[in-house]
Amino acid sequence: MICTRTLIFLLFIFCFTAKSHGQTAEKLFGEESTKFSFVLQPSILRGYELGIGPERVTDKTPGISFNNSFSPQFGFFYNFYQKNNFNFKAGIIAKAFIPTFNLHIPNDILNAGYDYSSGLDHFEMANQFVISETFKTEYFYNITDKLNLVIGLGISLDIRTSGGNDQLTVGIYDYNQETYQTIFSVESNEQQVTGSIDFSLGLNYKTNFGLFQLEFFSNSQLLSYPKQGIYQFHLNQQEPQIGVYTIKGDYIGLAVIFTPAQGWLKKKSKV
Repeated sequence: MICTRTLIFLLFIFCFTAKSHGQTAEKLFGEESTKFSFVLQPSILRGYELGIGPERVTDKTPGISFNNSFSPQFGFFYNFYQKNNFNFKAGIIAKAFIPTFNLHIPNDILNAGYDYSSGLDHFEMANQFVISETFKTEYFYNITDKLNLVIGLGISLDIRTSGGNDQLTVGIYDYNQETYQTIFSVESNEQQVTGSIDFSLGLNYKTNFGLFQLEFFSNSQLLSYPKQGIYQFHLNQQEPQIGVYTIKGDYIGLAVIFTPAQGWLKKKSKV
């Protein structure tokens, strides 16, 4: 992550001194394209930390792991100002926030008369959307008359909707005791409002229909993380095993951005 940020930062500085040829951002958005851009960006939610609590002292105790969950994201930008090769835009992106985790408990420890080893996975810690109010600056470096390298840097205010599980329990049916028992519980503290920073690197291409842009992006939380808490295993033959976790709420993915050409609705109606 540090290497990626350093590379993008150096490329961003390079843009201030590099000479550009052909179409500038100012011409593209001022004369040829509309100010609105539509965004679709499939991504992966990642960034987790596990800490061991004071009562968890051996390597043979149960554990948990988090998954890198898929996150569909969509929204729009308004390209409100351009100067030479710089484009300044603001918009709203809706991001799925569904962190999931797996439980790892050996059968000899669980001792429930049934093999649960393949069934204790993909439990949802939360199921909600993040509404990101984003401000972003892009630099267009011209490659050909229609193709540009695009380097972006943005910041976002992230607001989470309802759907975060502040308390969650996992239970199984014990076939030996013929009873239902809780084997795991987790409590979490959720930050409803956080901030994030976004780096992107990609290409855009001008067509008669509009401007198409494809970019790789990395989004990282700033200052605070969206979800932290304590988890605990409840197993009959052992003392409660306690640990702590942090969900950072970072994303990486690809963004597809389409900015229609000016008058594209009129052109479409004439066809």
